[in-house]
Parts: sequence; C-alpha cells; structure tokens
Amino acid sequence: MKRDFESQKEALLQDIRTVLRDMEDLYHEGAKRSEEETQALKAKLENKLNLAQERFQSLEDRAVEQVKHHAKRADEYVNEKPYYAMGFAALAGLVVGVLLNRR
Repeated sequence: MKRDFESQKEALLQDIRTVLRDMEDLYHEGAKRSEEETQALKAKLENKLNLAQERFQSLEDRAVEQVKHHAKRADEYVNEKPYYAMGFAALAGLVVGVLLNRR
C-alpha cells in the first residue's frame, strides 16, 4: 500500500516536472513559433496539466482515506485497550519531558 502511494507520488511529481518543462519551452520558443504551433503546444500543455491535476486529486483522495482509516483503527484500539493507550501517552510525555529538560 505504501509502495503504491509512493509510486503514485513519484508519477505525479514527474508529470509536474514535465508540465513545467513544457511551459518553459513554450515561453522560450513562443516568439519563434507560428500561431498554429503555439496553439497546438498550448493545448498539449493544458492536457498534461489536467492529467497532473487529476492524478493529484486522486492521490489526495487516497491520502485522506488512508488517514481516516488509520484514525478509525487507532480510535478502536484505544476504546478496546484504554490502559495501553494511557500508558503509551504517559511514556511519550516522559520522553518529551526528558528531552526538553536536556536543553
């Protein structure tokens, strides 16, 4: 599951890099190209940008679902074993206190 999320993140970042590279090309070569070529490149760029936005939305939706799922599991665990949760919270507080006192 984590690998899938990471691979989607990398694909999205690659799409963003491609769109930015194409935008840079459009900017630098805009004066050299004819109106038709510029419009074709602009349409291609918009297509890539829309695809990147769709992938980003999908990745964001998956991340939200995963967070909700893990929060629900944590809540169920705390409700099933409250003393473990209190012990863990106390231990975490102790560790943070010790680390803050070191400074």
